[in-house]
Amino acid sequence: MSENPDPDRLKALAEKLEAAQAEPERKKHDAGKYGGAGPAWQMVVELTTGMAVGVILGLALDSWTGLAPLFVVVLTLLGFAAGVRVMIQTAKAYQKKTDAEALEKKNK
Repeated sequence: MSENPDPDRLKALAEKLEAAQAEPERKKHDAGKYGGAGPAWQMVVELTTGMAVGVILGLALDSWTGLAPLFVVVLTLLGFAAGVRVMIQTAKAYQKKTDAEALEKKNK
């Protein structure tokens, strides 16, 4: 191997490195009529997670305290309310995002 590398090869290598390190362009994926399925499933998961946490905590507290249906009912309702609250926040964020995209598309 020679002590002085070929400048043309170094330049070509530098260009390849820059191209590889450049952030790739992201293609917008058009999901067609199923475009809103992602946020909808996210909201379903948020609701069921809130309810599941309420049920699990309620069952644990009921078995610990011996007050059979009390904590399951109360914490399931609280979990449902928390899930609905998070769903509403997600819906608002999704609406804000789609409004911004529509405005950007309109201004182009």
